Amino acid sequence: MSLPSTYNGNYTESEESTIVYNYDWSKTSLGPMDSWDPIIKNAVNLCLQSVFPIGLFLGPDWIVIYNKAFRPMIIEKNPLVIGKSIKGTVSVSDYLISLFENVRTTGKGIFQNDQFFELQCDGYKTEMYYSYTFSPILKSDGTFFGIICLAQNTAQRVVNARRLKTISDFGHWTSEIDSLESACSIMKKILKDNNVDIPYALVYFVEHKLNISSEYLTAHLKATTFDEDDKKERQFPDYFPETHEIIDLSKDVDKNYGTYVELNRGSTTYSFLTCKSWPIHLLMKEGGHVKVLLKDESQAVLLLTKIPFGDGRALSVIFIYGINRLCVLDEQYMEFLQLVTNQMNSFLSHGRSIEEEKMRSKILADLNHQKVTFFQGISHQLKTPLTLMFSPLDDVINASSPEEPIMSYLQTIRRLDKGADDYLIKPFSTQELITRIRVNIELSLLRHKIIFQQCKEEETKQLLISISTKMFSGLSMKETLQYAVEEIYNRLPCKRIFITSNEQLGFKSNKIIALYENSENSSMEICDDEIKSQTFMNSQEVLKNNLGIEVYSDVYSDDVCENVSILSAELRLNNNLWGWMKLYRSPNSIWLDSEIEFLQQISNQICLTITYISILEENIAKEIQIKAAEVASITKSQILANTSHELRTPLGAIIGILSSLDDTNLTSDQENMIKIMTRSSDVVLSIVNDILDAQKLEAQKLTLVNRTFDLLELFDNTIDMFGEKTSAKKIELIIDYDVDELPKYVKSDPERLKQILSHLLSNS
Repeated sequence: MSLPSTYNGNYTESEESTIVYNYDWSKTSLGPMDSWDPIIKNAVNLCLQSVFPIGLFLGPDWIVIYNKAFRPMIIEKNPLVIGKSIKGTVSVSDYLISLFENVRTTGKGIFQNDQFFELQCDGYKTEMYYSYTFSPILKSDGTFFGIICLAQNTAQRVVNARRLKTISDFGHWTSEIDSLESACSIMKKILKDNNVDIPYALVYFVEHKLNISSEYLTAHLKATTFDEDDKKERQFPDYFPETHEIIDLSKDVDKNYGTYVELNRGSTTYSFLTCKSWPIHLLMKEGGHVKVLLKDESQAVLLLTKIPFGDGRALSVIFIYGINRLCVLDEQYMEFLQLVTNQMNSFLSHGRSIEEEKMRSKILADLNHQKVTFFQGISHQLKTPLTLMFSPLDDVINASSPEEPIMSYLQTIRRLDKGADDYLIKPFSTQELITRIRVNIELSLLRHKIIFQQCKEEETKQLLISISTKMFSGLSMKETLQYAVEEIYNRLPCKRIFITSNEQLGFKSNKIIALYENSENSSMEICDDEIKSQTFMNSQEVLKNNLGIEVYSDVYSDDVCENVSILSAELRLNNNLWGWMKLYRSPNSIWLDSEIEFLQQISNQICLTITYISILEENIAKEIQIKAAEVASITKSQILANTSHELRTPLGAIIGILSSLDDTNLTSDQENMIKIMTRSSDVVLSIVNDILDAQKLEAQKLTLVNRTFDLLELFDNTIDMFGEKTSAKKIELIIDYDVDELPKYVKSDPERLKQILSHLLSNS
């Protein structure tokens, strides 16, 4: 056995350190520890004292040594054992040995980030991810002796990032939904692309009245990840329960789905239902979720969500999710599945609302068409005869007996009035009738314009949401801005759109950082409906309300070497100009008010995006600085502690030898020198103790003693320590006290009191 070179008597060893330093290494291929090369000993000491996970694999047999932090890395049933060879101990030992041999042969280290391993844990296969380095250990003569491994378990981070990507993918596709069918199709595509945590999914629809029993309902299978575009029939795995396209839930009222089976994973027990068919009726009845154990011992979960229709009806949606065989169905997994269900609920609700809006729009359009057709027909039929009738009618009214023709005419009008939904008002004139017909037509056109404007506003809202989603999904600033310009190009007809930057923030000044242009270089045309439904930019009011917007109808551009019409928007960060967003069209092109307002909204959102990314980068940089400062502080404390411990040993020897000279016959000069040396040693020892005390204070391990001591003697000893300094400066230190009031003996910590007095005198 051999102790580490930095051992000082106060070292607290972990379980691994105790095993290593007490192990009989002579029975291994490494030989006794005392015979090891100094570099190997230093590597072992570094491993055992480090707070980072470190493992050593030494000698031709790859003998294992690791520290306490490395222990959680070992999760298998037959873990690595200190002092034993790695060969044949773990399921991946052959893979690790091949990497070790590669390091031995090449002499170069290996780094792997988020490496996947399939390991056995609690009798089950588990997916694990590790980031690790394998570096060679060379002896003093330069020969290879082993490998030092620094490792980190990144499984939780990888799984969280993977699941976050699945959730964020839903936000990217929201704008593509236009019906329940398209929502199901997009859900199927997203889950197919992210099939690690959800290997498969089935979606059943149950349409019913609110608060109705499920006894009289029918479930329809609407979508699965097994669907193929070129195949009409769905093929399900053999280990599935009975899976039908249509399920009559009334037949499952008294059905016994099976029994519950308990599975143990570590210290937690999970309960699963075994059944011959999917327990949809049970889920509809009890709500929440149902966990199912399939024929091949794999697992699935059923989750329920409801979408109200607003007419006393609702749509219950049952999601059946497959579970990753290498993951435990714990609370975090269930929270992820619930988040996916919530996203799907939003998809379906959005699709349903769009369907309802389309239905309402169609009904309104049909009604408007019928009204317009009716009044156009009646206006053509009545205009000519009414004109002819009213000309002589004026003469009849002025005659002596006009009652009979007027009453007959008014009765005809009353009959028309009942069929025209009160659009004709009694009494009336021909001009009033024609005016009301025209007003009705104008109202129909106005309603069409309003609906068109609402659609445009919804598209803008979805674009702003998608830009925010891209920002939070972890894309870089350049990727986010490129996505923004492409989406703007799809909504605003133009020849070229780009974003320039005036600040460094990772880019050169005035450099184009996002660009999209029409490769065909064809002229852009604006839809007639847009021109009719919007006001032109002639009004200066729009430009006043949108500060930072500039419009140039015909100006030469160096970028495209021709005259263009430009619409530009400022991008500002903290009231400072960061850059510009510019759109090009052909010279003298028209920029609509709605286009100017749209560009202003997008520029504001991009400013928020750039600000968020900048703040995020600053926070990451600050975190790195804090971590570096913490590491530097720990290193400083360790260096001071080691240095202090190394100084105390020789100082103790010097003080011991000097104290032994007190009983010897010395000359007066020698006694003075001994006293000087003793006082100097005490001063140095006091400084070392101060350093140790500072370290203990920082580690919150400083303890105080409480004992009785001679207070006057402590005062005298403290003044003696400063006798030489005060005499050199011609200063006399005198203790002035009242013998009757000051006690000779007190109970306290003499060392701490002496430190306080010494610091006060030293500062004075």
